[in-house]
Amino acid sequence: MRGVIHLVAVSLFLTGCSHKPYGRLCPGEVSTLNGKVTGHSSAWVFDEIQHFSVTHKSNTVNSGYLKSADPSLYVPSATTAEGFMAQRLSPDRFRLIDAEQNEMVTWNCPTHAVTP
Repeated sequence: MRGVIHLVAVSLFLTGCSHKPYGRLCPGEVSTLNGKVTGHSSAWVFDEIQHFSVTHKSNTVNSGYLKSADPSLYVPSATTAEGFMAQRLSPDRFRLIDAEQNEMVTWNCPTHAVTP
């Protein structure tokens, strides 16, 4: 009996320590780089604090490791493999910028998590 209790305790501990990114279905605003709104979008955003990914339909963009010299002054950013600038504006706001197309999308996510 003690062995079963120990096994349950260890499995609960390991489950509690494992980390799975949580996804949020987030509405987004598409705009030009100077802020003129050109449309709306929605996507699944998976937040890992140091990086995030955005999935829209069957396309996924990974931000890569977000860096900032001073997070209190500068937005943590990265350049994606696709050439976009990825920004984590806050715990609930994420942005991808395509400078070549003069376009950016900013997602404002709900505060609760959903698992797809």
